[in-house]
Amino acid sequence: MSDNTIVRRSSYGPSSPEVGRRGADTRRKIVDVSLRLFADQGFFNTSVDAIAKAADVSRATLYQYFPGKDEIFVELLNECAAALIRVARRIGQLGPTDIGLDNLHWWLGEWSWVFEKYNTMFVQWAVVASVDDEVRPEVLGFITEYNKRLAARLEEASVDGIDPVTAATIVSALVHRLNLFQHTGRIYDVDPEVMISNLSLFLQQLVFPQTPDPVLTSLAHRAVGSSPIEPPPAPSTQGLSIEERGRGLSKRAATTVRSLVDAGAAQFASKGYFRTSVDDIVAAAGFARGTFYKYFSEKQDLLVVVTVEAAAKAHALADRIRQIDLTADDDADLRAWLHDFMAYMATYSGSIDVWTERTTDDELVIAVGAHAQATMDLALEAALTPVQRSYPFDPVCGALIFRAVITRLPEALREMAPDATEEEIIDLLVACLKRGFFSHVI
Repeated sequence: MSDNTIVRRSSYGPSSPEVGRRGADTRRKIVDVSLRLFADQGFFNTSVDAIAKAADVSRATLYQYFPGKDEIFVELLNECAAALIRVARRIGQLGPTDIGLDNLHWWLGEWSWVFEKYNTMFVQWAVVASVDDEVRPEVLGFITEYNKRLAARLEEASVDGIDPVTAATIVSALVHRLNLFQHTGRIYDVDPEVMISNLSLFLQQLVFPQTPDPVLTSLAHRAVGSSPIEPPPAPSTQGLSIEERGRGLSKRAATTVRSLVDAGAAQFASKGYFRTSVDDIVAAAGFARGTFYKYFSEKQDLLVVVTVEAAAKAHALADRIRQIDLTADDDADLRAWLHDFMAYMATYSGSIDVWTERTTDDELVIAVGAHAQATMDLALEAALTPVQRSYPFDPVCGALIFRAVITRLPEALREMAPDATEEEIIDLLVACLKRGFFSHVI
């Protein structure tokens, strides 16, 4: 190796004695500018050059303070984490009582306030942590420590019938995911106050199913009144499905298209759409770049095909959940549906993230996804509403909570227990749905 190799020295940390007041101001400016750019452009679309330019510093100056944008992101995450820890320290006594429910509702309201204040980072961490190997350990480390703190509070309150750490993992995952839905425009026109009340009642029954009926009706906050879900019109996808793409092709060519679509969906799921290149897709499928461009004009063209296929499968799953009695003692149908839904998410999560987070300028992808999501939400609502409950229940909020359970909890439970089997995860999902929605039916 050449003796002239350039080695960048270590960057100054936030408390480095070498920084000084002026340096601290520069560091803060870099962080603040990064937050704005992450909000406007997203983490993956923001470059170090863009941050340096917006902060009016050189790249060399930026590297004096941060090795790269991952480290800036982690510093912003630490600010969010500190705010959530402060709220957690102030949670009052939990339990199956009026005071316990009121304290739970207060905590959810405070969490929502913190999410509002740091919404850019909370939204971005859900995206970045799923595909960025540098950031993910930092996020998981914080979540683990936060859940331990919450688990201790639940253990003090004698949580009933569920391990405190598992309960804490479920609670924090659902609270974060519902706030994410709210701050990314995925709760229709539901009033956030009504959402918090319904989430409070769901979590209260999940953790303390023995809570008396009078306690569940004691919440001094509005819990009903959401307008019905109105699905957007179904966009035309004529000629865009993989079957239509393959029409007129030889059997071998049709098989090639199928392989490229499967490889694309898998790469989107593992790396994220924006981090996946055409080279990644063809390497996974075992073809050359020329083969890809024989059937698809660009990566986004493939995304459209994957999205149309994912939406069709979502419609089929929605039709099935409408037919399942969630209160039945025999839960075989529900378990089979959850198994298939988890497989669906594992296959198409990358393309689903694109349409739910609206990180594409392809209006068709967004429209197809929005219609599929509304169709699923209406089906989840229909599955929850055949029974009467002894407390105020908003069906639209119920559907959103149901959505959070099935889209976030499998991943959260695997983060907590990497060796958990699929059957163990389904056991917990069934328990969550039964306890949270059906502990107090009339």
